[in-house]
Formats: sequence, C-alpha cells, structure tokens
Amino acid sequence: MIKRIAILFIITGAGYGFSVLAFKYLAGHGEVIQLATIAEVESLIQLMIGLIGFGMQTEAIRNISFQGNWKEKLAEAQTARITCSIFFVAVAAVFATKGNYLYLAIAPFLASSADYALYARGYPVVGAMVALARVALPLVASLFASIFFPMYLLIAYVVTTLITYLATNLFISGFLKTPWFYRPTLRSMTMYVKTIPLGIINLCFYFFGLGIILFAQFFFVAEELVLTFLALKFYLIFKGAIRVIQQAFVSRMKEEEVCLSVDKICIMMSLVFFGSTVFFSETFISLFFGKQFADQHLLFISLGISAIVFSLFCSGNTRALLERKDIPFMKIALTSVSFSLITLFISIQFSKKVELVGLSLLIGESVFAILLGASFFTKEQILNRLAFLLTFATGLMVPFLLKSLWRENIFSYVVSFSIMGALMLLFSYRKLALPETPHD
Repeated sequence: MIKRIAILFIITGAGYGFSVLAFKYLAGHGEVIQLATIAEVESLIQLMIGLIGFGMQTEAIRNISFQGNWKEKLAEAQTARITCSIFFVAVAAVFATKGNYLYLAIAPFLASSADYALYARGYPVVGAMVALARVALPLVASLFASIFFPMYLLIAYVVTTLITYLATNLFISGFLKTPWFYRPTLRSMTMYVKTIPLGIINLCFYFFGLGIILFAQFFFVAEELVLTFLALKFYLIFKGAIRVIQQAFVSRMKEEEVCLSVDKICIMMSLVFFGSTVFFSETFISLFFGKQFADQHLLFISLGISAIVFSLFCSGNTRALLERKDIPFMKIALTSVSFSLITLFISIQFSKKVELVGLSLLIGESVFAILLGASFFTKEQILNRLAFLLTFATGLMVPFLLKSLWRENIFSYVVSFSIMGALMLLFSYRKLALPETPHD
C-alpha cells in the first residue's frame, strides 16, 4: 500500500508543488486583476466539471469498477456528458458579452475527458500522469506569458488548458481502447435525472473549495480574492492528495481495514498541514504564497484545523457512495454546506476580513464530519480514529521544540517536519501495509 501511494505522491506531488510555486510567482509578479480573473475562470471550470459529471459520473465509476461490460457503461456516461456540455455552449453563445460566461464554451473539452475511468479500472498512476499534465502545462504557458507577454496571461492559461485537455482526452481513449467522442443524444440526459442525489453531493463538495470564490468575488477586492483563491487552492491540493489515495484503492474501499488505513494516512498528512500553519506560519505562508500574505495567519490556521477535521472520516465519502447510501449522504452534504454558507453570509455583514472564508469552511467541515461519523461509523471505528489522531498529534512536539531551539526559517521548517514525518511513518508503517491490488 505504501509503495503504491509513494509512486502516486511523487507524480501528483510534482504537479501540486509546481502549481503552488507557479501561482505564488504569478501573485508576486503578475497583474492582480488578471490573476483574480484566472481565479474566477478556474472556479468556473471546476463548476462545469462538477455539473457535467454531476451524480451520473459517480454512478459510472461504480459501474465501471465492478461490472464486466464497463465499456458500455463508459459509453453511456460519456454520451450524457457530451450532451450536457452542449447546453453550456448555448449559454456561452447567449451571454458571450457578459464577462466570464464566454468560457462556458470550453465545456465539450471537459466533457470528453474519461479520466475517471482510469481510476475506476485500476490505473491510478496513468490517471495521475494525466492530472499532472493538465495542471502543469497551462501554468508553464502562464509563466511564459507573464514574463514575455503579460497582457496575454489569461489567454495563454485558457488556450493551453484547451489544448492540454484535447491531447490528454485522445491519450486516454487510446490507452483504454475506447472512442474519444460520442454522438450526443437527448435520451442520455435521463442519466442525470436518475442520479440527482449524487449530483447534489458532488456540488456540495465543490462549495467546500473553489466554489466559495463565486460568492467571495462580491465581497472582496482583487487582492483579497487572489489570497482566497491561493489559500483554497492549497486546501484543494491537500484534498486532492487524499483523493489520490482513495482512488488507488477504490475497489476495496468497502473494507473497514482499508478505510481505516486510508484515514490514518490522511490524519498524518493533516497534522503536518496543521503544524505548518501554527508553528511555522510565517515561513509556511511566505514559502508557498508570498511574503505579502505573511500576516494572514488566522486564515491558514483555520484551513489547517479544517484539514484535521476532514481527514478523520474522509474514507466515509467513498465508502458511502460505493455502498449506495446516496440519500442520507446527500442530506449530510446539504446540511453542512448550508451551515458553511450561512456562516459566511452572516459574518460578512459585520466584517469584510478574508479570515471569514476560513471560518465558514471550518464550520462546514465540522458539521460534515460530525454527521458523517454519526451516520456511517460505529463507536469503535470513531474511537480508533480519534485515538490515532491523539497519539500521533504528540508528533507536533517536534516542530514545537525545534522552533523553540532555532529561529523560524525554511531550514528549521523542513528539518522539523521531515523528522516528524519520518517518526510517524516509522510507528505506523506495519499497520498500514496491505496486500497489493491489480495494476500496481
């Protein structure tokens, strides 16, 4: 298990690391307005991906993972996705002159992607390579444009995104030996109707990330919007790393032994995230986001706490979907997102501080974790996870002590969490080792 995850982390870590550093550079050297627009476009792209996939994609993953006629199920899903994307193109044509609505026209490129089938069929490494290309290439083009053609920064990002999706879509179809395009039919849209609960769940997940940008843009100026985007992007990178772990073992996520091991790994990751924001906040923020945001400690601390809360029962997300507990899971997701958005809208009436975004996210994640744990986990399973968290939280003494002995800088930061990570792996390696699965 550790071997497979290590390979995936090397690939995805390269993409995530480059993403963070690239956006940090753009925040420090690019036009703030253009980067804020990129944040809005990226949020819009993620919304389209969520709406195109809706609940139908999750249902397709379940079918592709566990049924022999998976190519037929993939064809049904892709037909529905491409048909749905045509409606986005129509909206883009009608509202072409209204700001960012024009970018809805890229929906067919997003819909033609069958990357989810790679994970469902047990090819997570290939899927990670595709994800790396989709993250890295648009940012490389953006960095190049920011240096030589700064006025075309946004265009470079969007055009390269389109080209990358087209190329990777063709690669995926060739790898899976399936068509890259399916003829749209209105009848296929019934798949969306049948999976409305799953669709609502996926949209709720979207609002626990970049979806907040859609609301934040009405309350914050461009500089604050950029900070919000960068912070949420990093939080999504953390969640993305967790998703990689779960996708690597999606066919076994009904087993409590596997789920517990996955949650333990995620808890250890969250402790590193949390410790970075608390003990080395200035170094952490300066390193990944820029010195201009170094005083925004509370925003990042709240994200660190949210990461711990989310990690406790994160396997419950996948297990609930695999076990087809769609309706109760939908109710949990809706309730938690409602708490998050209500917190944001009420608190923003009294203050316009960007820390309120972190607070609303923390409230939502807390409600989600409480309801998820109470609904899908036994008392023993909950106690196992809490005991692991409390035991390994003692590892935070390492960065605390080293910071007390040394002054805060990049060297002491790296050494502290390298030692902490090594100790956690040393004491948990045997407990996390599980038999390998196909395609390793």
